[in-house]
Amino acid sequence: MRRVQIAALAWVLSSWSSAARAACDPGLSTCIEADTYWPHAGPAYFNLVGGTSTTALGRVGFGWATTYAARPIVLLLPSARPSGTEVVAVDHLWNATFLFSSGLTERIEATVALPTTLYRTGTGISALTQQTSTELARSALRDVRAGATFALLPASPSQSFSLASRLSFAFPTGDEKSFSGEGAVVALPSFASEYRQAGLVLGAELGARLRKTSDLAGTRVGSQLVFALGMGGEILQGNKLGVLLEAALLPTLVQQHELSPVSSTEGRAVTGDRRVLMPTEWLASVRTAELMSGDMSLSLGAGGSLGLTGESGITSPSFRVTFALRYAPRARVKAGD
Repeated sequence: MRRVQIAALAWVLSSWSSAARAACDPGLSTCIEADTYWPHAGPAYFNLVGGTSTTALGRVGFGWATTYAARPIVLLLPSARPSGTEVVAVDHLWNATFLFSSGLTERIEATVALPTTLYRTGTGISALTQQTSTELARSALRDVRAGATFALLPASPSQSFSLASRLSFAFPTGDEKSFSGEGAVVALPSFASEYRQAGLVLGAELGARLRKTSDLAGTRVGSQLVFALGMGGEILQGNKLGVLLEAALLPTLVQQHELSPVSSTEGRAVTGDRRVLMPTEWLASVRTAELMSGDMSLSLGAGGSLGLTGESGITSPSFRVTFALRYAPRARVKAGD
């Protein structure tokens, strides 16, 4: 019986790895996460910029962040027409991420993010590989992320500046055949900072997404830098309601390829280089944190692309709406600790 179980497990792992390799084939790889909005677990003031506070020792935080993104995966392929042929691989996308955090010390928290796709439309790459295009599955599991946050300079009433570092990993649990997973582990190091003065909050995050390169019709999604900036202020005293404005920039560190027109006999050939793939978004939102001594917050935002992605709309939606609910008991570190 044990031999049968081992053989079955080996067959499942072999089938999974074969499917992942097929999905990640060069040229028409679908091992690309369609949504670049990867919210952090734990306390956070902004949506795109990571927070600098951690969950209190022995306490548990949770959250739910959901987003609608329009046309996050659009391909512009060379064809007989001067303007090229547009293929909308992912059209409408509704994702949700469940966030969990646990305070290990007053400065360190462990975090887990469980991203899912609740609804989407699009034809994937079926228009390029089949005579008749087929719709993507309506829902899917995405890559689970887990890691830790360390408050280097904890937020406290006595100082305006705070700083935190993060190290997380995204694991290949998603459906890499339909733009819901990377097909390999992704490392996510980052540093986040905040400056608070007289009701004004400035935030910044510098990080990276270190991954294997996936090539989709010349557009190559590989390792990226992550730059995020945020500015917020109170419009009602006591932090009852705030207005936030944020922007995120993800310059890709791999070269982009220009392809020749598609030919049934010659296939596609690299004829040059495209400009850098640089997904960039802005987001304006309102936020309330008047519940449970400020440990619970609600935010609602909308934004879109800044149009720096080059000739294709890979991972840069034309429009986005976000909603987030967070409960994270913050660690209160005394001055001088």
